[in-house]
Amino acid sequence: MTDTPRSQCLSMASPSKLVLITGANKGIGFEIARQIAAHHKGYHIVMGSRDVERGAKAAEALQREGLSVEALTIDVTDDRSITAAAEIVKAKFGRLDVLINNAAIAIDGDRICAGRKMFEETFATNNFGAAATTEAFIPLLEKSAAARVVFMSSDLASMGLRAGSEGRANTVEEQSYRCSKAALNMLALGYAQRFRAQGWKVNIHSPGYTATDMTDHRGTGTVEDGARGAVRLATLGEDGETGTFSGKQGTIAW
Repeated sequence: MTDTPRSQCLSMASPSKLVLITGANKGIGFEIARQIAAHHKGYHIVMGSRDVERGAKAAEALQREGLSVEALTIDVTDDRSITAAAEIVKAKFGRLDVLINNAAIAIDGDRICAGRKMFEETFATNNFGAAATTEAFIPLLEKSAAARVVFMSSDLASMGLRAGSEGRANTVEEQSYRCSKAALNMLALGYAQRFRAQGWKVNIHSPGYTATDMTDHRGTGTVEDGARGAVRLATLGEDGETGTFSGKQGTIAW
């Protein structure tokens, strides 16, 4: 009999709200986990990470703060990994209340990965990965009394800002990243429409230009500020919005 990896050892207790965050072992995903667990009673956070050890260490860090979190291995670019993660959550909890599609990469400017390969790898995580993960967890979200889904996007995905004459969103940089996030926005809107009648709240959040590993810590915003909007959307009440694209300053142009 083999030992179960620490990343798979989800609690058998049934929380009032169960949240899965992909890419939660660091950066904004980690901070979203911290804020929900710290400020929303009854929420249990499943911190998704593709790396077993990093995921376990991230969860342990928040557990030492007395927060209700667990680690789960999930690589959004690997369908087998996604399926296995969904099966583990199903077996332990039987449902999922909140899914936050946070895992993402930004490799524009990487000389090792350029052109078609850069677009393929970027979309594989940022768009295809979010789609595959959402589809895999829909049966568990349907078991929730109030499903919430948050897609972490970017103001760089805004076609309105892109067509404008001012701002960072009008630069020529980050083409594969911005295109993948624009496609993510359309994906999210599809789910918002699909599950509107069931009362799901499906929204898109841009954390802004945040100081994380993804931006080489050049971002002007903090992870604390970047996470707050996603936390709000993840914990919306029955009268909350759905099908929106927003950031720290409010609504973002499509």
